[in-house]
Amino acid sequence: MRDFYDIVIVGSGAAGLSCALKLDPIYQVCLISKKSMDEANSYLAQGGISARLAHENLDDYIEDTLKAGHYENDVDVVRNILDKSLDVVEELIGYGVNFDKIDQDTYSLHKEGGHRLARVYHVGDFTGRSMCEVMAERVKVRPNIDICENTTFYDLIIEDNKAVGIRVFVGGQYRNIYARAVVLATGGIGGIFNSSTNYKSVSGDALAIAMKHGLEILNLEYIQIHPTVLYDESMGRHSLITEALRGEGGILLGINGDRFINELLPRDVVSKAIRQKMEEDHSDHVYLSLENIRDRERIDKRFPTVFQACMDKGIDIRKDMIPVCPGQHYQMGGIKAKIDGRTSLTGLYAIGETSCTGLHGRNRLASNSLLEACFCGMKCGENLNTLLPDFRAHMEENTETRKIEDIVDGYHKILVDTIKERSHDFYEYWLKN
Repeated sequence: MRDFYDIVIVGSGAAGLSCALKLDPIYQVCLISKKSMDEANSYLAQGGISARLAHENLDDYIEDTLKAGHYENDVDVVRNILDKSLDVVEELIGYGVNFDKIDQDTYSLHKEGGHRLARVYHVGDFTGRSMCEVMAERVKVRPNIDICENTTFYDLIIEDNKAVGIRVFVGGQYRNIYARAVVLATGGIGGIFNSSTNYKSVSGDALAIAMKHGLEILNLEYIQIHPTVLYDESMGRHSLITEALRGEGGILLGINGDRFINELLPRDVVSKAIRQKMEEDHSDHVYLSLENIRDRERIDKRFPTVFQACMDKGIDIRKDMIPVCPGQHYQMGGIKAKIDGRTSLTGLYAIGETSCTGLHGRNRLASNSLLEACFCGMKCGENLNTLLPDFRAHMEENTETRKIEDIVDGYHKILVDTIKERSHDFYEYWLKN
């Protein structure tokens, strides 16, 4: 780890990796990961990455996205990203991502909640992991990129209204890393919830730090609850039961065996219906039945991640129903950013789930998250190649003396208190349950 780089990227998920791969090799780059590189929410994404079909009317895909977002999306952003979505998929294929195919020339596409058509590219039910592993291998062999794992980012360095670096804690020491540009790609906020599909370490660090420094923040209270999380009495990260199972024909049943909702409605609608059903039945879960799925006896091969997660709990999805309940999954709000990552602070960029571009509105359409992460990551890298800010800063050594745990707890409290204030009963319910 050096004291100065051209670009520092904080986050090793799909957004951070996409950005790093687009940067010109003449630049010295530092990629920061709070834990190991693979402890990023992108690695947990099961469903896939959505993209416009070559033959479909773009307005149909736009309408699906707007409807899911309760028409609070930025329409220009939606059109821009969705119009180029197939280009993103083709770029990933060029990197070496092997999306599933029906035959040599035809990709196997899933249909997920809120989509009128099957337009989700996938690799089994571990698409995020496959994408990130391919991109990470390319990043690792680039001599201009230093990868710093197990490094906690805990503050920005700002001089003259410009981001000029970050403060980190690594190997028991506090360090300053200065850079011409800082890219925040730290993911969501699931780590502050008792029950979430996110890694505990993904806890809104960059968002809280941005709030502390007065950056523009949008829609902080827009938190997506995923309808189908594997029911578990313990607190912590819970296994996601991919929406693709409902797209294949899975149905939701109350504990008495009654069907109560159209399973392919947008996520927030289905989550609220499940919550209401649980309250009516005085139950802490409902069931996902796979009885209508074709070739159910082979479902372990088609959905190996879900199969193994359930088998670990003694549930054989080839014959058993899956107990599920809603759980925190995604943050639509975040640091206000353009689609190329630019924020309200010169020299600072935000991409992926930690940002808010306006794509998602109040509720995210399924599988648009990996699309946004990769699209904006690539755009950010392209932007920095042509508009990398000049560097002017007074470089000093880090003299921090507070415990890193106290620092992190402090900005998590800022984030939690603000979300509680803005979202009231909705946040309180899902936080405690």
